[in-house]
Amino acid sequence: MVKFMKQKNLLLGAIFLLFSFCSCTTAVIEEVIITEAITYNANVSIIITNNCLPCHAGGFPSAGLNLEGYTNVRASTENGNLLSRINNVSNPMPQSGLMAPDLIATIEQWPEDCFI
Repeated sequence: MVKFMKQKNLLLGAIFLLFSFCSCTTAVIEEVIITEAITYNANVSIIITNNCLPCHAGGFPSAGLNLEGYTNVRASTENGNLLSRINNVSNPMPQSGLMAPDLIATIEQWPEDCFI
């Protein structure tokens, strides 16, 4: 009986460790429904300015990623870099933590609305 209990505890410990080392890198956020067309000037630029430009602007932007202006933001969105980072739980951007779900949804909707 003691041997069985040791094996059971060992198995449970191994399962616990397995799940401890597995991490989710994509956030599951609440569903946000956007009903109006998203545009860079009216919606996206203010989100980028408030959340990204403190680090990703100027002559030496963090990680070499300059998010100043429509062209740079669109390129980063098209290549998937921006969207993957703002949804990454283990390494979020901004570094202070994930943005609010409505802000993330706005940026995600922008390509769907043809980058207006």
